[in-house]
Amino acid sequence: MVKFLIERPVAVVMAFLAFVIIGVVTYFAIPVSLLPAIDIPRITVRVTADNTSARELENTATAPVRRQLQQVTGLNEIHSETRDGSATIRMDFDYGVDIDLAFIAVNEKIDAAMNSMPRDMQRPKAIKASATDIPVLYIYMTMKGDGDNDASFLEMAQVADNSVRRRIEQMPEVAMVDVTGVPTRMIRVVPDSKRTEAAGITPSVIENALVSANFTPGSMTVREGYYEYNVNVANQLRTPEDVSNIYIRQGDRIIRLGDVAEVSVVEHTPQGLSEYNGKRAVTLAVIKQNDENIDKMKDELASIITGFENTYPQYSFSISRNQTDLLDYTISNLVQNLLLGLILVFLVTAVFMGDLRTPFVIGLTIVVALILTFLLFYLFKVSLNVVSLSGLILAVGMMIDNSVIVTENITQWRQRGLHVMPACDKGATEMITPLLSSSLTTIAVFVPLIFMSGIAGAIFTDQAFSITSGLAMSYIVGIMLLPVLYRLFFTKRKNGKERGVKEREWKQTERMDRWMDRIYNHGVDFVFSHKTVFLILTAAVIPLCVLFFEEMETERMPKLDHEETMARIEWNENITASENGRRVNEIIAKCGGDVLENSAAIGVQDYMLDDGTDLSQSDAEIYLRTGSNEEVGKLTDKVSAYIKDHYPLASVDFYPPDNIFEKIFSSAEPDVEVHLTHKDKSVASNPEKYAEIRGKIEGNAGEASSSMALREQTDIVADNSKMALYNVDPSTVDRVLRSSFKEDGVTTLRSFSEYLPVVVSGEKQTLEETLAGTMVTTNVNGNNERSQVPLSSLVSTRIAHDFREIHAGKNGEYLLLAYEKADDPAEVVEAIETTVKEDKGWEAEISGAFFSNSEMMREMILILMVSIILMYFILCAQFESFEQPLIVLLEIPLDTAFALLTLWACGHTLNIMSAIGIIVTCGIVVNDSILKLDAINTLRSQGMPLLKAIHTGGSRRLRPILMTSLTTILAMVPLLFSNDMGSQLQRPLAIAMIGSMVVGTLVSVFIIPLIYWLIYKKDETKTAKA
Repeated sequence: MVKFLIERPVAVVMAFLAFVIIGVVTYFAIPVSLLPAIDIPRITVRVTADNTSARELENTATAPVRRQLQQVTGLNEIHSETRDGSATIRMDFDYGVDIDLAFIAVNEKIDAAMNSMPRDMQRPKAIKASATDIPVLYIYMTMKGDGDNDASFLEMAQVADNSVRRRIEQMPEVAMVDVTGVPTRMIRVVPDSKRTEAAGITPSVIENALVSANFTPGSMTVREGYYEYNVNVANQLRTPEDVSNIYIRQGDRIIRLGDVAEVSVVEHTPQGLSEYNGKRAVTLAVIKQNDENIDKMKDELASIITGFENTYPQYSFSISRNQTDLLDYTISNLVQNLLLGLILVFLVTAVFMGDLRTPFVIGLTIVVALILTFLLFYLFKVSLNVVSLSGLILAVGMMIDNSVIVTENITQWRQRGLHVMPACDKGATEMITPLLSSSLTTIAVFVPLIFMSGIAGAIFTDQAFSITSGLAMSYIVGIMLLPVLYRLFFTKRKNGKERGVKEREWKQTERMDRWMDRIYNHGVDFVFSHKTVFLILTAAVIPLCVLFFEEMETERMPKLDHEETMARIEWNENITASENGRRVNEIIAKCGGDVLENSAAIGVQDYMLDDGTDLSQSDAEIYLRTGSNEEVGKLTDKVSAYIKDHYPLASVDFYPPDNIFEKIFSSAEPDVEVHLTHKDKSVASNPEKYAEIRGKIEGNAGEASSSMALREQTDIVADNSKMALYNVDPSTVDRVLRSSFKEDGVTTLRSFSEYLPVVVSGEKQTLEETLAGTMVTTNVNGNNERSQVPLSSLVSTRIAHDFREIHAGKNGEYLLLAYEKADDPAEVVEAIETTVKEDKGWEAEISGAFFSNSEMMREMILILMVSIILMYFILCAQFESFEQPLIVLLEIPLDTAFALLTLWACGHTLNIMSAIGIIVTCGIVVNDSILKLDAINTLRSQGMPLLKAIHTGGSRRLRPILMTSLTTILAMVPLLFSNDMGSQLQRPLAIAMIGSMVVGTLVSVFIIPLIYWLIYKKDETKTAKA
């Protein structure tokens, strides 16, 4: 086949050129995104009910919905958190479940649960999670100057919601714009107590007047002769003036509502605020469509924002947390790393080969292979993202290996005296089987990675595709195109004669070969003369490898450097949103010049998707951006100390801002998390009993834990004896209590562009004043009369403490206890189990990162075993032997041990990325041994003695082994010195591979020949005797 292609160079070059042109064209059509578009198997259900306590909401809504949702097929975990007025149910499904079908099933179960929920309860909303749900950027709209008053802010909020949001959502690249910080407007009617009392008008009279004045009988058809008319009868309230002009008949008097009450359009008392750099803001979170180009979206969005700035000069538009910049920085760095790796590889090849034409041929074939790889990206709908580009960086070193090995083998045949064409034929043909075997062993390592459980398996499919397609293309180009290019570059006609390699180049190559052979022969002789020592050291490395696996710190993902942080504050006090905002601004002011940019989500947020929905009115989330990762640490210490000194009841947690990396690879799971339940439910809901069992666990564990937050509340208790004494129904007291402590929504004003609730509210009073001033009408007595009794005579108040949140899972409600960073997780788990056994009423379900990381490591070891088995099968097929593959695979424990040692020395942990680096290296380092054993076997089959074959085969394969190892290592070196997120993510992988490759090369060159000799020396002895 190779000879056929070499004889037709023009046809081969034209065919590849056609594919290259197609690849270049399709490259610009490949989608560009930060990470692959994958469905995260998670669905969130939100339940809302205003003026409903957490306990009431749990019993009437959250529990019925949760019980129904547990019946959905493929459900792995379900957890709910219920607070006053809202609840969040999070459902995690098994990977591989069709999340679209699960979403339909979830909505069906919600509809079924509605039958057992209160009639006035809103239907719960289901939200399907996706990797693209994270906003690519945030737009903050604020007032310029000092114009931040209520009326102007309400006007700006309407512009943001009705104009800015809708225009951005019209962009084809934008999926939706999630908005928070838009205040709710209402028509507030505040009766003047003196005037209404003088006119004899009660609040109920005003409410009845509002309802009767705002009705729509509908339309009717009137026929007149041959004509037909539509007549619309309307008596709707449209404007605040319409409300003021309502007339009330009281006795003989007709009174205008505006004369006895104040009617105004106001902002509904906010439960949450949004701020940017200390000013109140409306926040628009822009979410990108799955398959759209993020760069195109960024340019068009910038144009739209500029247009709005010109149209509304009184408003400021600020873009923050821009992940398009993160994408540009990350991808540009990865591309630079790719180019730098190619340059380093070119230099190494030039040094080893002794001329510039050979590395040029190799570089040309790599470029062709890369372009053909991009063609496969387009055909298989794989985007250019951080994971796929990182895979290409890893693949470049391996792709170069194929070209280097073929080129070097052709060069060796030419050095033996063959002309270019036969040298190209023999050199490429010889490498078809070894290169196929080495490529398959590398691919065999990546195939099991696709079947990793969880998000890692889904995400690293792109990396496996990048490397597999890159290796496949480099193999095809190396066997089919490279010999043709070599012939074209080295057989230029001059004076009708074939021109060979310059003698100066031969001499330089021979000089390097002699130098390398001298070092190699000395090294092999030294190893063979100290066989026992090296065999003992080799055997000792295997338990060392196991020891490193046991002792090294494990985590899910590597820690990434950040110049920004999020501070989540729980004040653990019953404060208003405005007081919450004042405290947040106080903290930001204390940060001073350390913070370059800040924003805050204060209290309840209005996002439709998952962001910020778990904030209560007394919680806040602050975004702080500094100049460097070191400054982030100082800032968090400063904020923590200030909160501890000034607000001792508050708790604060710091974590990286939401981006696609953090959402997918989040490792914020506590080391140990305990779900406590009790057989007696009254004990399980008692904060004092919870504090008691928590104290016992902490005493046995010797470590403090983070516990569930408590809140102070006022309980109003109805006195049954006094209700019986005053002849009052309990239902009457309940109705009066409900209407006294919430603004009474009477009707809805249907304005031309929006619906505004009309609310009748009284003057602000304290709890005691409200109870004393609210009158309850008694039942009819014996004289057929009714009387009024102050509400304070029928009820009493008391201060109580209760859990702020109610947690529940598959088995019902539980109490939460967490050890975020345990000094000794195993000891903590043992202490929990011991404590629960001693107190027989309690039961504990224990989970956390301690268990998930162990499970991850077990899975990684299993994947490594599967990869080794696949490699063994491939090598058996190549060598036609059951023994020789074992010699090659002996490298794996040696290389793994030194990879772990390198990680430990560089201060890295054992995580998904470093473990993948170790697994991948196992597929690469054996390639050197495959080449070496193939050469030795060939020489032995030609009748060469064992030791001579080992020396000669080693010498012949020394240069390609060193070149391929160096090129693979140098292709990854740029990852060590880049600080973008993609490079940080891949750095542990690169370190593990570099450490393993360095040692693996030495093992292939010196140790593998020793093992080969030990196994086959008996055959040599038998042959000699025969």
